[in-house]
Order: sequence, then C-alpha cells, then structure tokens
Amino acid sequence: MTNAESSGRVYVLSTHTALMESLCPRLQSHGIDVHTFSDVSTLIPATSEVAPEVIVLDLALIPGDELLKTVCQQIAESTRRRPSLIGLAAAQEHGEETLARRLAARRAGLVSYVARPVSVRQLASRILALCGSLESSRYHILLAVEDPNLGRRLAPILAAVGMTTLIVSDPMKLLVRLLAFKPNLLLMDMDFSQVSGVELTAIIRDDDQFHGLPILFLADEIDPIRQLWALRAGGDGFIPKSAGREVLVAAIEQQLRLSRWLQDRLMLMNRRETARGFLPRAVFISYLERLLHTWTPGSERQGLLLLDLDSSQRLLQRLGHGGVERLLRELEQSLGRHLTVNEAATRLDDFRYAILTRRDDAEKLQALADQLHDQVHGLAAREPASVRPLTLSIGVASFDPPPADLQSLMSRAERAVQSASEAGGDRVHVWSPVTTESTAVMTEAVVSRLVKTALAQDGLRMLFQPILPLDSHTEGLYEAQIRLRTLSGDELSPADFLAVAARAALMPSIDRWVLQRTWQTVVAQTTSGQPPRLLLHQNLATLMASDWLNWLRQQQKQIAPLQSRTVLEFQFAEIRRRHREAAVLFGRLAEQGIELCAANVTGSEAEAHELARLGVKLAKLTIAVGRSTDQTYLVNSIQTLRLHGVAVIVPGIDSPDDLRRVWMCRPEYIQGHYLQLPSPDLNFDFQTLIQ
Repeated sequence: MTNAESSGRVYVLSTHTALMESLCPRLQSHGIDVHTFSDVSTLIPATSEVAPEVIVLDLALIPGDELLKTVCQQIAESTRRRPSLIGLAAAQEHGEETLARRLAARRAGLVSYVARPVSVRQLASRILALCGSLESSRYHILLAVEDPNLGRRLAPILAAVGMTTLIVSDPMKLLVRLLAFKPNLLLMDMDFSQVSGVELTAIIRDDDQFHGLPILFLADEIDPIRQLWALRAGGDGFIPKSAGREVLVAAIEQQLRLSRWLQDRLMLMNRRETARGFLPRAVFISYLERLLHTWTPGSERQGLLLLDLDSSQRLLQRLGHGGVERLLRELEQSLGRHLTVNEAATRLDDFRYAILTRRDDAEKLQALADQLHDQVHGLAAREPASVRPLTLSIGVASFDPPPADLQSLMSRAERAVQSASEAGGDRVHVWSPVTTESTAVMTEAVVSRLVKTALAQDGLRMLFQPILPLDSHTEGLYEAQIRLRTLSGDELSPADFLAVAARAALMPSIDRWVLQRTWQTVVAQTTSGQPPRLLLHQNLATLMASDWLNWLRQQQKQIAPLQSRTVLEFQFAEIRRRHREAAVLFGRLAEQGIELCAANVTGSEAEAHELARLGVKLAKLTIAVGRSTDQTYLVNSIQTLRLHGVAVIVPGIDSPDDLRRVWMCRPEYIQGHYLQLPSPDLNFDFQTLIQ
C-alpha cells in the first residue's frame, strides 16, 4: 500500500503468523499501512526513519519490565512524534499478577494492554481508534435513492469496507424502513419525483427517534439557497452523486475518524435546533464563509445581526442556568418567527446570537432589527416584576462595501453591538462606513496613511488563532494575526495592507509592534503556569537591522520567560531570496533559544532540504497545497518535510470536508476557522484535544 492511500501507519513487533494474517486485512481495509518486525533491533531504526501512529509490541519478545521500559524509551527518543504503544500480554494471566503486569506496562509507557488470548477484533478496534480511524463494520447505512442503479453502485462500495446497507427507492416507505433498519446514517437523494429531500428531512427530524441521525444529501450541483434550506431542515452535509469510494466512505466516516475532542466540537452539527431557522454554530459559520467566497456585490442585500443579552450575569444570578435557558429558548422561538425561508440564525455563545438576513434595502434591514428589539420587550413584560426585564443590544452590519473576509464582516457587527452596549444597551445600532472608501478602491496613499496613524494611535488590533496538534503529546501554539482598523470601523486583513506597508518602509515598526503587543498580552493573560507557545510573523529585513538584537535584549527584562516560547515565522520566498543573510540570522536566533518557522511552503524535496540546512523545524504549507483535492500531493508534501525533520502545519481548515481530508494525511498541526476563529483572548483549552 502506498503512502498516498494510507490513512495511518502501524508497526507490529510479533512473530505470531496467524495473528498477523487475521489482523492485517482488517487494518488495510481502512487504509492503514501495516509493517511487521520480528525483533526490536529492526523496529527502532524504522521508527526513527518514519514514525507510525501506533506500535504494537508482543511482550513475549521483550521479557522483563526493565527491558520493556528501555524499549519504550528508545522508541520515544527515536522520533519527535511519540507513537501510541499497545502491548500484547506475553502469556495468560491469573490472580493478582493481572493488575501487576498491566501496571508495569502502563508505567513503561504503553497506552493500551491486550490480554491473552488476543482478540483480533478487539486489537484492530483499539489500533483504529488510536489512528483516528473507524471500524466501519458496526455501522448501518440506509440509502434513500430514487434511481435503483445509483443504489446498486453505492451499496457495494460501502459493503467493501464492512458497512451494512439497505436501499429504499420509494420515499413513502422511508419512515417504516428507518424504524425497522435503525441506521447509523441516512444517505439520501436531494429530490424525488413525489417529494423533496428537504421535506423528508424535516419530517424525520420531527420524530424524536431520529433527532440525532446524521443525514447526508446526494447532489452534484446545489445553489446556496437550496443548501441553506437543506441545512435548516436538518441536513448535515452533501456528497456528489459521482463520488468515488474514497470520497464517499470518508464523508460517512468523517466524524468518528476524529479524536474525541473533535467529535465534541462537531456534536452541534448533529444536534438539530428546535427554533425555526436556527442552525448549529459550526454549520452557520461554515455557510457564511462559503457565502462570502461566492457572493457577488450588488446581487442581493445581505446583512449580519449580532444580538447581545444585556446584564446577562445579573439575569443568571436571578434565574439560575435552568431559568435563563428556558427564557432563551423562548427568545429563540421568537427570533425564528421573524426569519424568512432564506435566512438563518445561530447561538454564537452563552449570551450572543447571530442572524444572517436577506432584505431588499438598508431600511428593511434596520426595520427587522427594530422588530426583534420590540419583540424582546414583549417577552420581558411576561416575566415576574422582581426580575429585571430581558433586553438586547443589537448590532447591524451590511455586506456593502464587500468585507475582505469573515473576520472583517464580524468586526463590523461587533463594532455596532459594542456601540449599542456602551450607549446603555437595550437599543439597535447600525454599522455605517464613515467614508465611502472601501478596500477595493482605497489608494495606496490612503492605506499608508492609515497604517502610520494606527502605529501612532494604537489602531492595530491583535488576534490569536490556536494551531492544534494531532498528537496529544505535542504542545499546541497560538498564531498572532494583525488587523488594521479603518475610519469606517472595518478591519483590514494583512493581505489588504502589509504589501503597502512594506513599500512605505513601515514593516520594521509593525514587526516590533507585533512582538511587543503579543508579549504584553501573554503577560497580562497568563496568571499561572507556563505561558503558551507563540507563532509570530516577522520579516528578515527587520531582524537584520543593526540595532535589532540590542532592541531584543532591552525587551528581555520583561519577556525573558517568553523568548523560549516564541517561534518566529518568515515567508519562505524571502528566506530563499536572501539565503545567506537568513543562514547567519537564524544561527543567531538559535543562540537566543528562538525557534523558526517557514510560511507558504509547498513541501518539495528542494524546500525541505533547504529548511533542514537552515535549522528550521516547523513549516506551514500554502493554502493551495492544504486544499489540494489530490490527496497524494498533500501526503507527499507532509512526508517529505517530516523526513527532513520539519514538522508541518496545514492551514485553511474552514469546513468539515477540509478537516476530514487533512486529518487522513496526519500532519503535526492543523489550523483554520472551522476549528477555532481568531480571538483577542488566549484561553483556548488545548488539553481537550485527546487522541
């Protein structure tokens, strides 16, 4: 099996031929690449060359607790990526020795222990779980397709990986078949001659027995409005009818292939909201991002409303969590009644909601916000007199002028709702550009002037996005991301102003501001324990200035503990262009204990070799490589860099499809808006990422 086909690598130390003959086919059917070894002397070098996800050790070949501890230590020292270790008992156990042997194995470094006689099914299940894969044979898939030929094409594909399927061609029999077959997932046509898939989904979701059943639609081309209808009705995603085995199986296995932490984050995708027009947060954000990518300015009037609950903590103290939740459910029902079929809402956090609206003009957009505000007063009037009325601060943001990205759109609504709250709450404020200059028509002089003003008057904003490790033994880090506030209250992304800043010779000032502001934020927000690892963008030209190292030494009095926690990120194109200077600079940074990262790397052999020579141990791939539909290309890029001792970050995880595709390739780190949006706070809990 090639690396391109592999969704995991497993090494097995065993001479048990019968065991391997039964185990290998089970694992290989899930894309697991299995290698067997007969002795430790060949296992350790192989691990050092290419580290697997899991190593299975037959303890009969490693006699004694001390030798087992030594072998586990050698494995850990042979690779930066610590594989999960499973031990197969050397012999059948009896009495008190059962716990003693397992305790010794655990203390040596094993994460799992399988007793004799070894159950191949149990062992395969544990390996698959540690690889982030799925034992598909447990799952029943119902195929609701009007064309029997389509069902006959898809069923063998799923059966080949152990899934049990049932084909239903008559949609009027679907409910009966669901009750009898009890599927784990429904794969359904978007349209039937008698009824639509959206109608069927709404009916299925109305039945408590199928409230959490994942529903995927088979459809090749769907316009954004119909996508929204399907999601609002309770759908969980879409698969092309022409999908081959890899895409089809991967889409179905997607959630269970992930770690428990990622399953928790995806749980809302499978929990249907009861209020009309409400979507789970992840689905709403993903749809909004897709809409921003495809929306044509002037095509229709779009708006985003943010609704913040005023005096939320006081209300919580009065009513308790249960009372507040009941009140908010009533609020959600009320908000939903004001939405058209082409609009959607979500609960962003405990006391904040977002609504995506489509209205004919700005006046109707504000009228909707006013209606929602008045409706809340109607709810508050029914509360006991002793309870302070429920009120909302509402911020309204339009898509005109076109926002640069999701963060820019959110910042407009954030500014409006903050203005409403600071004015006393219980009111509606509308974001409005102070100037008609949009990012599309701003001259270079205007942008340059904005940057200079921002540096002088603290007009830059720092956000932090977590970069998540796939290995629970690896520490995560935060990437600092800069934004530029405009006169209109909008926020420009780095792509909109950094090139202009560079031509105006402003990058040294920006780079130093990034370092200082990030370190100050970490000091302010880290109350105890070790500060987080930080990934900070810099330019070679800034650091090669004659006074830069002296400037850094001046900062050391305040940031000494942070220096070793800082990873400086440079554009690979700049590293290649100024290779000699980079080699000297990187050597000096290494002496200071500062790690290095190269950005926008494709993963070619030449790039990997050059990074290794420069001592760069971390690389972020380009968005294009990370989103490549050719999975072989992505796997090869990751493997090439890894073989040269360079860990890989894959950015751009902005949808469940991105997550599923990249997860199978097993990079060291993943990053994207679907995992976590950038935030001014450093409070992300990396410890919840468990493999």
